[in-house]
Amino acid sequence: GFRELKIDLSVASIFSRAWVFDDIRLDEPEATVVLQPDGLLNWSPLIEALNSKDEKSDAALPRLDIRSFILAGGKIDFNDKRAAFATRIQPLDLELSDISTLPDDRGHYKLSARTAFGARVLWQGEATLSPMAVAGSLGIENLQLASLAPYLKDTPPMAALSGSASLSSDYRLAYATGRIDLTLDKLMATLSGARLKTGTPVAAEIAADVIEARNGRYDLAKNSLTLGTLNFKGSRLDLQRPAGGPFKPLQLGSLALEDIQVDLAGKSLAVGRIALKDGRLKAVRDAQGHLDVLAAWQAIPSPAASIRSSSKAAGTGWRYRVDKLELSGFSASFRDESVAPAADLALEDIALSLDGISENLAAPLPMRASFRARDGGRFDAAGKIVPAEPSADLKLRLADLALKPVQPYLATQARLVLESGLVGGEGRAIYNKRGGGFRGGISIRDLRLNESDTGERFLAWKSLGSRDLEVTAAKLDIPDLTLDGLDTKLIIHKDKSINVSDILRKRTTDAGAPANLPAPIAGADPEKRAPSFVVNIDRLRVGNGEVDFADHSLALPFGARIQRLRGAVIGLSSRPGAPAQVELEGQVDDYGLARAVGQIDMFNPTEFTDLKVIFRNVEMTRLTPYSATFAGRKIDSGKLSLDLEYKVKKRQLAGENQIIMDQLTLGERVDSAEARNLPLDLVVALLQDSDGRIELGLPVSGSLDDPQFSYGGLIWKAIANVVGKIAAAPFRALGALFGGGEKFESIVFETGEAQLTPPEREKLARLVGALNKRPGLSLTLHGVYADADRVSLQERQLRRTVAERSGQRLESGEHPGPLSTRTPNIQAALETLFSERIGGSELATLKEGFRKAMMSRLSGLMREEKALSDEQVASLKGADFHAILFERLRERETVTEIQLLALAKARGENTAASLKAAGAPGDRVILAVPEKVDSEGRDVPLKLVLGAAPKSGTPAAISN
Repeated sequence: GFRELKIDLSVASIFSRAWVFDDIRLDEPEATVVLQPDGLLNWSPLIEALNSKDEKSDAALPRLDIRSFILAGGKIDFNDKRAAFATRIQPLDLELSDISTLPDDRGHYKLSARTAFGARVLWQGEATLSPMAVAGSLGIENLQLASLAPYLKDTPPMAALSGSASLSSDYRLAYATGRIDLTLDKLMATLSGARLKTGTPVAAEIAADVIEARNGRYDLAKNSLTLGTLNFKGSRLDLQRPAGGPFKPLQLGSLALEDIQVDLAGKSLAVGRIALKDGRLKAVRDAQGHLDVLAAWQAIPSPAASIRSSSKAAGTGWRYRVDKLELSGFSASFRDESVAPAADLALEDIALSLDGISENLAAPLPMRASFRARDGGRFDAAGKIVPAEPSADLKLRLADLALKPVQPYLATQARLVLESGLVGGEGRAIYNKRGGGFRGGISIRDLRLNESDTGERFLAWKSLGSRDLEVTAAKLDIPDLTLDGLDTKLIIHKDKSINVSDILRKRTTDAGAPANLPAPIAGADPEKRAPSFVVNIDRLRVGNGEVDFADHSLALPFGARIQRLRGAVIGLSSRPGAPAQVELEGQVDDYGLARAVGQIDMFNPTEFTDLKVIFRNVEMTRLTPYSATFAGRKIDSGKLSLDLEYKVKKRQLAGENQIIMDQLTLGERVDSAEARNLPLDLVVALLQDSDGRIELGLPVSGSLDDPQFSYGGLIWKAIANVVGKIAAAPFRALGALFGGGEKFESIVFETGEAQLTPPEREKLARLVGALNKRPGLSLTLHGVYADADRVSLQERQLRRTVAERSGQRLESGEHPGPLSTRTPNIQAALETLFSERIGGSELATLKEGFRKAMMSRLSGLMREEKALSDEQVASLKGADFHAILFERLRERETVTEIQLLALAKARGENTAASLKAAGAPGDRVILAVPEKVDSEGRDVPLKLVLGAAPKSGTPAAISN
């Protein structure tokens, strides 16, 4: 319908043999255009009738020539019954000039229209009606995408599409015999402020500030589309977390597709280049372990299903190829709130390129990727991937990646602060159906871990790395690993705990979950266990290391520093029963040496260890804390050398240890509850040789399961046992040192004699030799006497008297020699002295008793006259009468204490002279006051006292 139609017929019609109209004007026409469910227009029959010829009547279109045609204020109601989409186009303005049905006669047209939702259409060009064809340009502006919502109703959960679009294109449309030929060229399209929103269960919005398509061409006959470029600017993805709160996981600066060719008939898509620039990726893992992007993706099943469906369709029907996919200028951030404080990882300058992407997923794709970490470091990868297998073969390079971002994870396991550390490496990574692996070099440089409580260094090194290692899911093989510049410490606290256990956090549980540990990713199966992983290191090289050791559990704190630690550990492996060979060496203080050689199972040292650790030339002042704790004395000076054996098998320790001390000097005493009261000065003096050296062999053994086990305690206990034995028998120890056995303990005088016999003097000479080899020893000797000496002196005095009474002449001081009781002169002298000193009657009685003993058979006849008892008479049987007289007289002989002390003094002086004659050092031999001693038989032991010779004053001594 229409409001008014005006027609101005020209007189030229007569001459042109056609209907010629100077002007036709149609005001406010109304029309309805319906796109039927079968895809045909309601106008199709009319158009077909106007454009067809009646073959029977050979009819043709009427001859028309319209100079000007104007349609003003038109209105079209459009209804697409396939999508239930309807709109009104109003106003519709159309201008035609020189439109003709005459053969090959061309006219011009111009159409402008506005839709009900604000879109503007400008359509102009040339047209012919015989045959029916139009060509020109078409422009659409301000097309509101929300009006196209009905066309998205079959793609849930898409709920709303918004934004505006503009389009321009040159076109050519021809219609003949029911066939429509349409070509669009110089196709340009722009979408501004595009928004695509999803519904439940997760709200999402995909947005793009601008989407531009340029240099496009569409050919309906070939059913193909080509685009020069397709650009997306300011794109992003906004999601609503399941637990509430918005987040923006993806923002894209620009996306460009170049050289796009779509063959709709042949189901093929080709893109020369896809370039994504300046994107930002963001992901957050919450305290419960949920990854927001993953949770949102899983909660939007329809898009995922659509992608899977599209992939399946592409695999079975569609062919596609992207010559190059390039991603550049991207950044990504990951925040993990399952640890406290939260962990943040940021990557910048992310770049990726893939070549030759197609539906043939089995074809290798050349790939390059790189990124830069915000905290420092760069990563590069290049190689090929095969999506179908999937598999990858890549060359990787990592340069100076900072380890500091892992601090929150470290804090959950230990009380440590990762102050610094850089990871680098390069090599080849392979992944295929047999698994993954990497081979190449890797290093960790400038690592420093500080204790979080004190800020003090716990572990540091300059570099740890290998130029050639191989790692798979099952094992790590390192032919050569180098550790340079190690700097660490081992501290034993006052309660005997060590600093390593202090920094490790205890795994306390709360409702069955470990405390302070990062939450597992939701959905992970806690019952699955990773297979055992084997570590093999053929050689670990150690260089320029330093280790601080301190023991605060002692009476005085102890500390030492091993410097320039170097060496190697060979065959280090986590395989059971595979001990490693160890050779390590370091410097202690300025001039000391420490060395360890042997075997140890590094991953289970309590099962097998066979190490020999030696220390040479160590300042013994370092050991003052141990000597103070276990012996109650400080050490003023000295050098120590140790040969220690650590032999452990099935948690049982057994070892032989050798200790050598040079120029040991003990200092002042220190109070210690664990110390034993030992004569250390004497022991040191006794054990030190002429060069000031002490050598001790100390076996140790024990069970590592003993709660009181302490290797240092075992060593000092062994030392205390040795010292105790020496203190209990110093001369025996001295004799053992110099082959004297127990002889040094049994130097004796004969009773009554002031001189030592030659064998005893030989013992004394050997003692002098030992003394000269122990310059720290002093020897104190005492002149001695015993009760047995009194008897000898009585006997000697009586012999002299009897000899003189018998008529013998003796010089002054001459030994009287032996007496013979068979000599008449001696017998007479004895009887005379007996009568004088004891009495004649006593002599007569003794004689009568002796006679009766000789006549025991007749003893019964004289029983009444006896003066001696039967026992006395019986004792006289077979005895020497005059010897009995001598013994009775000896018992009455007078020997004073003065005489005994004089004998003891003479013995001391004579012994001192013998020592001097044997070469004893006079400043270390001291003659002390005489003393009384016990004796056995006729041997009186000489009293010798060994002591430590101090620099001044009286030597500290202990009795033998």
